[in-house]
Amino acid sequence: MKKRFKLLLPLLLIYLVSFSCSQIKEESINNPIDLIKLELIDSLVIDELSILRIQDIDVDAGKALLVSNNKNLFLTDLQGEKLKSYELNNDGPDGLGRNGAFGYKFLDKDKFVAQGLMTSYFIYDLSGKQLKKVPYNAKELYRITIYNNRTTFHPYMKDGQMMMIGEELNFFSAEESDPKTLGVGYYEKISNVYRYNLDTEENEILESYPPSWEPRANQRFVGNNLSFVTLHDSKKSYALLPLTGSQLFIYDLGEEISLRTEVQLQHPERPDLPPTISPDNAGNYSDYPAFGNVLYAGEYCLIQFTLRIPASQMSELRALSQQYWNTDEYKEAAMKFMKSYYILVKNGKQVGVINEMPVNGTVEFLDKNGIIYINDNANPEEERDYNVFYKVKIVD
Repeated sequence: MKKRFKLLLPLLLIYLVSFSCSQIKEESINNPIDLIKLELIDSLVIDELSILRIQDIDVDAGKALLVSNNKNLFLTDLQGEKLKSYELNNDGPDGLGRNGAFGYKFLDKDKFVAQGLMTSYFIYDLSGKQLKKVPYNAKELYRITIYNNRTTFHPYMKDGQMMMIGEELNFFSAEESDPKTLGVGYYEKISNVYRYNLDTEENEILESYPPSWEPRANQRFVGNNLSFVTLHDSKKSYALLPLTGSQLFIYDLGEEISLRTEVQLQHPERPDLPPTISPDNAGNYSDYPAFGNVLYAGEYCLIQFTLRIPASQMSELRALSQQYWNTDEYKEAAMKFMKSYYILVKNGKQVGVINEMPVNGTVEFLDKNGIIYINDNANPEEERDYNVFYKVKIVD
């Protein structure tokens, strides 16, 4: 019996050590707040004096669309060579009006779409010829938000038809969407997400706050921030991100739209649950760090948020001046508190966080190979007469 026990004991110890190591390895792999490793691998350099912003990149076609601060549009290859420049801010037959566009996105391999200033969507071929002008999918203008680092519409082809998914703030008037009247019913009635058929002009309003979104499920009013939406590079799914809360929703984009998965998001610098507030205070300043961007390509989804100046200090800053944002005190507070952080989702599961990018600049694009494009042109550390977009690789 003793001899048998002596034989079993080493086997038992080997099993326990193996089990323990596998548990440690599994916990390490599955920890959603592990720091993600990043590697600066290259840069996209474009010989252009005016400041550029990335609008879209088609990795398979090897092309990029960039817009300058004077609203000129450029088509380049992925080595930075200019293939075509467009001057579309005019009233000519191929123009989109003197006010320019909110953004530009590729449509299939040989076209792009421009979002006119609350008038129409304009479809062009890559030579700059206007192929079609499609009416805006909102009838009235109630509000407007302009983003420097993201576009709010995403065109794609479906069964030979030109389609688009995106965000629109003007489906509901201020009276129809008043939180004081709707309360928590706001989340069932109001949406800014749509699917628009650019051929038939049929517009479908989609949900912004899914039933399982925590504040809606628990009947808590947490403000009237809407949702961001972004289309996957395959054009077969999209990500929906309510700006308040900690959930990401991935939908399959077929004839019918269906929820594929829901991801619980977390970061040590961000509360898991937003505070409950009164609908009467929906317009008041909050230091809750709402999400600020979402990018979705390949295996990855990258979510950004920025910390805000504490509410108590913000009250003091506002007491200093009506134009408090121009004061030195505000600039110092912004420098101290307003830092951006990132959450990384891979194949429908949070795999880690990014607390700092390895280079200066603004995150503008994520491609299907896990490369993050960072714009270092608006406030470069060193002045230059060309544009640089750093390419930072997510390292698994």
